[in-house]
Amino acid sequence: MVLINKLKTIVALILLLHIFCCSAPKEEPQKSKLQTLKEQFIEQRFGMFICYNIMSYGAKWGEENYPIDTFNPEKLDCNQWADAAISAGMKFGLLTTKHHEGFCLWDSEYTDYDVASTPYKKDIVKQYVDAFRAKGLGIGLYYSIGDNTHGIKKGEITPEKVEFVKGQIRELLTNYGEVEYFVMDSWNWSIGHKDIPYKEIRDLIRELQPNCLITDHTHLQAPYHMEIPYFEGPFGAFPPEGNIMASALGHCSVKGNGWFWSEATPNGMKENDGVDVVLDKLIKCESRYCNFMLNCMPNRDGLLDDIYINMLAEIGGKWKADATRPTLPDQGPQIWETIPIKNATASSGNADNLFDERKAQGGNYNDWEADSGLPQTIIIDLGSVQQNVDVLTIVNKHICKPGPERALEEGNVLKYQLSGSADYQYFENAVIQNEIRSAGYTDIGFSPANWRYLRLEIVEAKGNTVVINELEVGKSQ
Repeated sequence: MVLINKLKTIVALILLLHIFCCSAPKEEPQKSKLQTLKEQFIEQRFGMFICYNIMSYGAKWGEENYPIDTFNPEKLDCNQWADAAISAGMKFGLLTTKHHEGFCLWDSEYTDYDVASTPYKKDIVKQYVDAFRAKGLGIGLYYSIGDNTHGIKKGEITPEKVEFVKGQIRELLTNYGEVEYFVMDSWNWSIGHKDIPYKEIRDLIRELQPNCLITDHTHLQAPYHMEIPYFEGPFGAFPPEGNIMASALGHCSVKGNGWFWSEATPNGMKENDGVDVVLDKLIKCESRYCNFMLNCMPNRDGLLDDIYINMLAEIGGKWKADATRPTLPDQGPQIWETIPIKNATASSGNADNLFDERKAQGGNYNDWEADSGLPQTIIIDLGSVQQNVDVLTIVNKHICKPGPERALEEGNVLKYQLSGSADYQYFENAVIQNEIRSAGYTDIGFSPANWRYLRLEIVEAKGNTVVINELEVGKSQ
């Protein structure tokens, strides 16, 4: 009898333990830092893209050494910009600190071609940051790496010019507090990521602003080289229906000198544009996890014209954030630290086109295209054994001009095998997978490994050949 009672007690304890284990709340899987930062950014939804520079005073697109003695916005009021942003329901700003012409809106120790050398003299970046931060708005800074006045162009890059770029980035990301969003332009598409080395720039930004999301105006030609891919609205670029990739889109509604103010600006909207168009694009972007950034061009006095003040107030009266939109879906394996590819070979095609993609003459991009027939094999050489490699990114072929931006499915990889090696003698299998992502890119995550070489064997593709825009290798967090 005693034995039976003991058995009953043991059974009861087992049942209680089972009930407790089943009912205890399960821990959520830990999010990566990058996932959390992207969620926070995408929750902002709507922002003000403030295109303001020497082009606002008559310079042509990219015109070098345009005289800056007329730059004197005596009425400049960044609080007016911030109040207008708030009236529309915007949550962050993005200021063009330097455009392709090379004129800086801050006092840079690396050049006299800056605001300190104008009659105005005062630091506009600081005024913008202070005004927007004081009103609870997020801070984004735009910086053009390509710079015609200082000769930062394809084929003219020297070590000194790389240090010039790094020095100016250091100024922007050191002197103004926390920056959540850093946008670069005229880099990959005009210079390439080897002449001004991508890893060095990215590592510098990580050092100075660990919580800053990065983008480069490459559209989807090189989305792996940024955390927040960018769609340029005036080219017709737009996130596709069903998009879950955290991204941003810039849009111009009001007439101007390109993205910048001109005498036409106060007089009206671009043809077939206006509040209703903005609202339609904003709502669609919001549902597709793409922040919508409306260009608002300050005039030569440093103020937004009434056309903007009225438009933004009207938008704010008609739009409210969709509280039912789910949180940004898990973005999957993401490269936090890129590992530069030193060399690549392929069973056919020009393997040099597999990395450091750059726009070619005529607006085309240098894709790798295999000869007909499968399988095809690509060997990636990282130069030396790298520790904890765990992500390979494949970027599919696509176009952004003429719009709308779209991926070209012909040639997409459908089935592949990935393996790696430290010595080129023994290759360890990492993953076999079927996947097609017709827009953007495919991140392949695998167990961390210490490799120098990665072998990508393409077994099946859509059509008779394989086309890859670019590859990247790196480490997640």
